[in-house]
Amino acid sequence: MQNALAIWCVSDGKAGHKSQLNGLLDALRQRQQCEVHWFDCNAKPLRQAAALDRSPQLILCAGHSTHRCSLYLRWRYGGKLVVLMKPSLPRWLFDLCVVPRHDGLAGGKNVLLTRGPINDIQPSSRQREDRGLILIGGPSRHHGWDDGQILDQLQRLLDTRPGRHWTLTTSRRTPGSFLPALERLGLSGLEVVPAEQGDRDWLREQYATSGVIWATEDSASMVYEALTSGARVGVLAVPRQHTSRVSRGLDQLLEEGIATSLSGAMDSDPAPQTDQAAPLCEADRVAQYLVQMIGLQQGNATHEGSTGITPPR
Repeated sequence: MQNALAIWCVSDGKAGHKSQLNGLLDALRQRQQCEVHWFDCNAKPLRQAAALDRSPQLILCAGHSTHRCSLYLRWRYGGKLVVLMKPSLPRWLFDLCVVPRHDGLAGGKNVLLTRGPINDIQPSSRQREDRGLILIGGPSRHHGWDDGQILDQLQRLLDTRPGRHWTLTTSRRTPGSFLPALERLGLSGLEVVPAEQGDRDWLREQYATSGVIWATEDSASMVYEALTSGARVGVLAVPRQHTSRVSRGLDQLLEEGIATSLSGAMDSDPAPQTDQAAPLCEADRVAQYLVQMIGLQQGNATHEGSTGITPPR
């Protein structure tokens, strides 16, 4: 595979970071044959690198604990080093920092801003307007929780869209009190799949077939995954402990009409059922930038892409 793009991926094993790396890899593979090697930053990656017969052209990393290992690999073996986050080390150490714009950095020579973190969800042509998905999170460092507030929003949402089949799933953070309280409401047209019954592949299929997706605002990563799928996306309010960079990013999505709040969806006229959202293709945009950066393809790389995303109704 000497003509393939040699990529080394340095991972800390965390699911969210692996999703970012896999999403970018999928987008790169659509443009170029790739030879990929994975490194666990906690499992003697330097010994693994010494056994390979080819140096990398790209080194990708995500997670603070991957930084020093990735820097040493580049120093020893060469290649362009790309970090998929706001790094905890000086930015000039990296060839490119791919950073969600809600982190507050300005774009620059080696900073590429994205709308939210990259993920491994693919846009789908199978989404149906009569199918909706509801993603329920739970209390977090930045958010509290109120079963009654969430249940009231769900009641309003389902009452205004009676012809749609809804699937609701929870997360590991969802309080144990939530599902019994939901069951007592007796909502019709709602299928409930607890988190322990739906794996990542199941969730991918829901993204691929649901035309409308609502997520609680504490689950920011799922909001961005839903936008990437091409569905129309809404955000359910959750009590905030304080304002964070992530919540500011979600507020910006609402202000720009990329996603909608429940009050926004209720107050506006329903959109035609043929309205289709434009997917948030940030992994594709970053992959194109990288291909141009390493000289495999000519063109102008852009640091900020436009979106034509229609909010849910």
